[in-house]
Amino acid sequence: MNNKILLSTDTMVGYGLDMIFEMAKKCGYDGIDLAVSKGFDAWNENYVKSLVKKHQLPIYSIQTSASLNSKEMNKVLDLCEATNCDLITINAPKFFDFRSYAFIANNIGEYQAQNPALNFAIINPEDNNIFALPIPAYRFSNMLDIIKKYNCALALDVANMDSQELEGNFSNKLDDFAQYLAMVYISDKSRKWEGHLVPWDGILQLPAFIRRLMKSNFLRPFSVKLNLTKEELADADKVELLLNKTREFIFKSVD
Repeated sequence: MNNKILLSTDTMVGYGLDMIFEMAKKCGYDGIDLAVSKGFDAWNENYVKSLVKKHQLPIYSIQTSASLNSKEMNKVLDLCEATNCDLITINAPKFFDFRSYAFIANNIGEYQAQNPALNFAIINPEDNNIFALPIPAYRFSNMLDIIKKYNCALALDVANMDSQELEGNFSNKLDDFAQYLAMVYISDKSRKWEGHLVPWDGILQLPAFIRRLMKSNFLRPFSVKLNLTKEELADADKVELLLNKTREFIFKSVD
């Protein structure tokens, strides 16, 4: 398997980055997807760089918050330079957040021009958040149009998609769409729209989707992004078990 499997740091909310790196290394992950909004220590580029060296675990992606502004983007650029990371994934703004939407719409092109070595990708928002911009959540065709408009890639969060859309229209057009995918976030969702569950705990047909994705020559990373309960997070052994389970799930689905 050529695809890297990353651990998104927002899976372990409340843990320090050092512990997250240690857990990712212990569970056999290939690298880190750093969410800057989920911990103050993620904003210290020298500290983050020291963790990369200490654990010999690279950062493949840096994930912005959904309330992106110039201060945060400049910090993300500093982190990219310090860690040799070349992918920035941008969470689409929340419901009615016109300020963040305007910042992305008005500035993404300039950031791309000033940083040609970096790749910018937008994360699709939750399917039921129909006002989220710059990517309308609800349909595949809209995603493709917006990605072309902003000349950026898509970081696909499968748990944010409608299950029928993911398993139907989206999967059927993967041969044409795979070139726009910079990364795929793997997790499951329930019938009640509870997202980022451990695979097999929800309704998504993830093995079939992953196999279809691999047939489209997808070579970019998978990022494990889970919304663990407070009880699960309080038990480090349980967290380790779930991270191992999810990583193994991806390997089995690819094979």
